[in-house]
Amino acid sequence: MGKGLRTILTKEDLNRLYLEERRSLEDIARLYGASRVAVWKYCKDEHLTIRNRSEARLEAQKSGKVPQNYFDINECFFSNWSREMAYVLGLIATDGCISRSGTVALCINDRELLQKVKILMGSAHNIKYYGHQDGLYNFSFSRQKLVSDLNKLGVFPNKSLTIRFPDVPDAFLIDFIRGVFDGDGSVFFDKRSENYPIRTKFVSSSKEFIKKLELALRKFGMPERIIYEQPTKNAISYMFKYGHKDSEKLFAAMYKDAQNGLFLERKYKKFLDGFNKKGIEVPIDK
Repeated sequence: MGKGLRTILTKEDLNRLYLEERRSLEDIARLYGASRVAVWKYCKDEHLTIRNRSEARLEAQKSGKVPQNYFDINECFFSNWSREMAYVLGLIATDGCISRSGTVALCINDRELLQKVKILMGSAHNIKYYGHQDGLYNFSFSRQKLVSDLNKLGVFPNKSLTIRFPDVPDAFLIDFIRGVFDGDGSVFFDKRSENYPIRTKFVSSSKEFIKKLELALRKFGMPERIIYEQPTKNAISYMFKYGHKDSEKLFAAMYKDAQNGLFLERKYKKFLDGFNKKGIEVPIDK
């Protein structure tokens, strides 16, 4: 950068405009008849932290420069463990994705559950119908802090094959597992077994993730399971499953303390259908 801009824009005014008034580089350049690059170099020379694309867009939304609403959200939601945070993390680790531009999207077929997640995160974002697939709804948000915290927890763009099992405190582990189950788990009936028909399974594209998930479930009295490989169209997925009696244990562990209603109602009711059809006492009293 030449000395020209420094003669008309002091360091104090640069700090005030960029950091306090949150003016954009383009705005400052326009005010002083300089180029955006010159202002950017000035900021770098003064060691000012340059806003990334996501942060710059939010500032533009706030100031009305971008014809798009600014939506509030708790940017520290994934900074500290809680039962609610652990459950939402489990959902995102399985049914969510992060784009390379920094947008987090959660797509599931239960709008009511997405509404609960939205409220938990203090978000004003809209839940939209996901037009690419029938029955799916989308809740998405973009904040550098949220994405950074998710990265620290092992969730990255194109995570399917690389997702790692986070170091979840024991107090929140079953909530995380319930989120994973609602994302990539299933409950179904084995018609060959009249009296004990319920089966459950977990599936993942990451071998490391599913191995640690299977180990984590043993903390809740679940037996050791064999992990099977399943060829898919583009890769290999990994799976383990439980029979009826162990599925009862899984049900009791996952839903015993879920008074906050953070679970996929459809899967919960599928368990109840299995118990009711065979006159089996529900393993927990909710």
